[in-house]
Amino acid sequence: MRRVDRSLVSAPAVLVGDKSRGGKELAKATVFFEAQARAEAAAATTGAPAAAPKTRTKKENSFEFSAYSDEAVKYALDKLFFGKCAYCESRYANQAPVDVEHYRPKGRIAGVANHPGYWWLAMVWDNLLPSCIDCNRRRWQDLPQFPESLAQLLVAPEMQGGKASLGKQDLFPIAGAARATATVPGIDEQPDLINPCVDDPEEHLVFHIDRGDPLGLVLPAFEDDVPSRRGLTSIHVYGLNRLGLVQERTRILRKLDFLSRLIDEIGKISEMLLASRDQKNKTMGARLDLLLNQILDEIRAMAEPDQPYSSLVKAWSKTLKTN
Repeated sequence: MRRVDRSLVSAPAVLVGDKSRGGKELAKATVFFEAQARAEAAAATTGAPAAAPKTRTKKENSFEFSAYSDEAVKYALDKLFFGKCAYCESRYANQAPVDVEHYRPKGRIAGVANHPGYWWLAMVWDNLLPSCIDCNRRRWQDLPQFPESLAQLLVAPEMQGGKASLGKQDLFPIAGAARATATVPGIDEQPDLINPCVDDPEEHLVFHIDRGDPLGLVLPAFEDDVPSRRGLTSIHVYGLNRLGLVQERTRILRKLDFLSRLIDEIGKISEMLLASRDQKNKTMGARLDLLLNQILDEIRAMAEPDQPYSSLVKAWSKTLKTN
């Protein structure tokens, strides 16, 4: 996951203004949810159910949101995130059509029975992120067993085929005392999930970089020996250490280490040739230097924002400079 500046792409016109598709949908949703709230309040007063469930259709009991999935919204998110999942940096086009994900769930919140979801944000640009289906949908995934400690995570047998149900879907854990509502939207909820357009993921997540034994795990960042709560929660909810991701990130780390070894060897040979008095050797040394720079350019390109898993490459590159 990497930080993304949302201001680089304007909100799609379909979501801006009262007369836009999003504006009209918000007006309809407001009428629907306010009526639902009044019915529930009346039922609570009388002790009677809000409506006879058997006489109400599924459509009458729910509101169908659609503005957020407009093609203009998908295009804008694709442009902002370079066709990558906001959470895991995979190219979703390689897997399935993009899921337009609501950072704050629009319909309901898992485990919170008395909240209708953040329906007033369903068509708000700042609440929308592009996601691959594995990060967004609750599904059974192959992965390491949930660790109880950092030590356990580092030795997690990720290839043993453990399974767990992962994916954000309608989860939205918070650390604050209360949740925002349509009537009181300004509450400081203190979300436990990282939003790459609001937070700096590097403050909460770090990659496990071991040049001798590459393994593409992402870990919570530590401060004063305490792991980031938001980092830990995001890893588990988004499933950032599911088997497929760990394998792909490990493949990239191995490629980077291969390129690093090439740089070292070519550098040594080039240095010897350039020190020679033979002009042919000097010429060959200069050509090897050009090759070395091309390899470095390839690594820099892998760390560009439009590349998959670029935050991993960026983290690895920092260790290269250190060594």
